[in-house]
Amino acid sequence: MELGVSGDDEGFAEGDSQVDAQMECSPVVDLEDELLEGPRNNTVYYSIPNTNTDEDKQGKNFTKDEVEEMMKSDDYQRKIATCHLCRECWFNNSYSDNCCECGGYSLSRPCPICQGQCSQIWTRNIRSSHTYHQAYWDGTCKLPPDVQQAFFMRNVVDSSEQTLAEGMQDLSTC
Repeated sequence: MELGVSGDDEGFAEGDSQVDAQMECSPVVDLEDELLEGPRNNTVYYSIPNTNTDEDKQGKNFTKDEVEEMMKSDDYQRKIATCHLCRECWFNNSYSDNCCECGGYSLSRPCPICQGQCSQIWTRNIRSSHTYHQAYWDGTCKLPPDVQQAFFMRNVVDSSEQTLAEGMQDLSTC
């Protein structure tokens, strides 16, 4: 029989058959788990709470009003309005000036576009601040769009010049 001629060639040499031969495998001599630094055959057990009552098995049902009331509580507000990075509580009017999630303010701030010249107060978007670990604010600047654009351009240019100056200072100290 020529190899490759018949369609049932499985890589065996002529005369060999597809019989499973028992192969000897040496058992692992090292019985220690390298990652867990312990014996390989340890069993992990989990404790299951004892729930005998039907109420425990079904869980607790809260009405929409009860949930809304709980979410208005000071304790809940303190928990949700706490910075994930520096742990300052915005609800208690605490914040860190050098934390990007705090952004230098607690739950409200003057309009960031015109630095408060429009007299508008913006509120923190807590969900986005936590999600992106940066201060996010909700609000609207009441100045005309062309004045807002001028403030925006001035802020971009000012910060770019400051960044450039700081970079040049860093280079001179190397």
